[in-house]
Amino acid sequence: MFWTFVDAAEVADRRVVIAGPQGHHLARVLRVRPGERGVAVSHGTEYEIEVVEVGGGHIVARIVGDRPVQGEPDIVITLLQAVLPNPDLDAVIEGGTAVGIGRFIAVQAERSVARPAPQRLARWQAIAASAAEQSHRGAVPEIVGPVRLASALRQAGGPRLLVLEPSGSLPLAQAIDGSDRYAIAVGPEGGWTDAELSLMRERGGVMVNLGPRILRARLAPVVAAAILVQQR
Repeated sequence: MFWTFVDAAEVADRRVVIAGPQGHHLARVLRVRPGERGVAVSHGTEYEIEVVEVGGGHIVARIVGDRPVQGEPDIVITLLQAVLPNPDLDAVIEGGTAVGIGRFIAVQAERSVARPAPQRLARWQAIAASAAEQSHRGAVPEIVGPVRLASALRQAGGPRLLVLEPSGSLPLAQAIDGSDRYAIAVGPEGGWTDAELSLMRERGGVMVNLGPRILRARLAPVVAAAILVQQR
């Protein structure tokens, strides 16, 4: 059974017409055929569909059932991720999407070595969309940035801020307080600077650790998010 995301305009009269990149992927790459079933997700609804027509780069399917999305965690997680080299940040977005992160804010930290080109944002969005389909999410995470830390904190809003810091004395599990929204801040491989840590403390950030082992920056946010989403 295939899984894809569609715009509301593609859903009408108990049918779904999937064109564009998704239609091309289904018709030409996955080679779906009439009679196959899948799920098309749009604006909080999962449509169970059956393919009735396959064109050169699109498919037409009839809706056989619908329900509210099932694949979203109860806890909303925003990740403030310091910019990493491209393969590492790509891995964070892919893995973080799979475990349930709802929003990514790329932070141009003081010790970030990489300086992503503006077009990299489109690449990150494509990775998130693909990972959301593969993991049967109910929504594709939002991705913004890169921005400076102060801007990222403003954009994150007011959820409980957990700063992953190896020197932090509080284990992550002990910092979970029953909130339904969290922001996780993860620095670059060289770590946050003292000034950045001070800024996050001023914004109510709690310094937490993931245990005695030091995890790579590409792994730490995925582990932390996986722990959080299992709490409710």
